[in-house]
Amino acid sequence: MNERGLPLFDGNLDHPLNQLSLDNQKWLLAITMHQFREFPLCGGGYDEEGLRFYDGVLGNLIRMRDEMRRAQNEWGMQEMPEYEAFASKWVYQGDIYRVIGEAYVYDDGDDEPHMEMPEIKWHGMVASWSSSFDFTMNFNHMYADSKYTIIHANTGDSAGIDANKFGKYLGCYSPYTEGENEVIFPMKKEFVVNVYKDITPKAFKELMESEVKE
Repeated sequence: MNERGLPLFDGNLDHPLNQLSLDNQKWLLAITMHQFREFPLCGGGYDEEGLRFYDGVLGNLIRMRDEMRRAQNEWGMQEMPEYEAFASKWVYQGDIYRVIGEAYVYDDGDDEPHMEMPEIKWHGMVASWSSSFDFTMNFNHMYADSKYTIIHANTGDSAGIDANKFGKYLGCYSPYTEGENEVIFPMKKEFVVNVYKDITPKAFKELMESEVKE
């Protein structure tokens, strides 16, 4: 059934993506999710321009959810059962972790790039995180004894997109990336718990396990 679309991407019902039917909104999300998940979770550099489209779809999905929560809590707006049912298919709340590895960079005057750990850019757009602190397995191009920057954050009152859960609902689930436990969430410094520089996935796992035991 080609149901009427929901206010998924903006509070303005005239927003172009809110004009689509629900079936077409889900199709757009499935295509966008599939393409976004092609980016490696261990991101070295940031192609911010390349993220803008994905943030306009996936990032707005998160921002609209947060706006709905504020409207309900602060202004007493009634819940929309259809919207709540949809949001339940993707919402993740809790600790998340992101790995940043070396990337090719150019220094002024250099003709050839070299590998270097990039600075963290809090650009506010969506990025790939994991709900697991164990990066020692199930991640392509990541090595247990190599050094990375690892960010520990928490979604707080906001929410990330549980990629596995949402992928099953949208019909774009990938068993090949299931073990990454991917959560799509913005790069915002306000949600950061701690940043660990020059740490190996093996050492990070041991550190997190020791904190859990405490």
